[in-house]
Amino acid sequence: DELADVVRTLANYGSKLKYQNTCRGLNSRLDEIQAAALRVKLKRLTADTQQRRVVAQYYMDHINTQQFILPVLAQNNTTVLNCLSHVWHLFVLRISDRDRLKEYLDKNGVQTLIHYPIPPHKQQAYRQWNHRCFSITEQIHQQVLSLPISPVMTSSEAATVVEVLNRYGK
Repeated sequence: DELADVVRTLANYGSKLKYQNTCRGLNSRLDEIQAAALRVKLKRLTADTQQRRVVAQYYMDHINTQQFILPVLAQNNTTVLNCLSHVWHLFVLRISDRDRLKEYLDKNGVQTLIHYPIPPHKQQAYRQWNHRCFSITEQIHQQVLSLPISPVMTSSEAATVVEVLNRYGK
């Protein structure tokens, strides 16, 4: 039982609890049933990725408040739609009062997540660095918030997210 617990932890990023890494692990959670589903989904990968780019481009074009720090494209003179090196698995913005924004969005029907709330150097898996201070990393981890983004997200749903965001703080 103990060995099985260790193997499961290692296979799940070294984590028993989401975002709490007790040891250095891997992403080895794919089983045969998931692999079969993925094999079917791979046929749509290009189209699904492009749809994520469409949603991300909509966010970039229509979120119009200075309170948010939006993602920056590595290729300066391109659009989200033309930046083929980014798949927009997540759309993460930053704001200094992240928890207040999250609560506001939840109350207005927009589900968000705080991905990776604990900086890597503060994880138990890297306890030799827990005492270190990386102020920019720690600040970012207090500000990030992931907006809804999905290949099945409609333009109407993206518009609702933007409308609610643009009302924030007004």
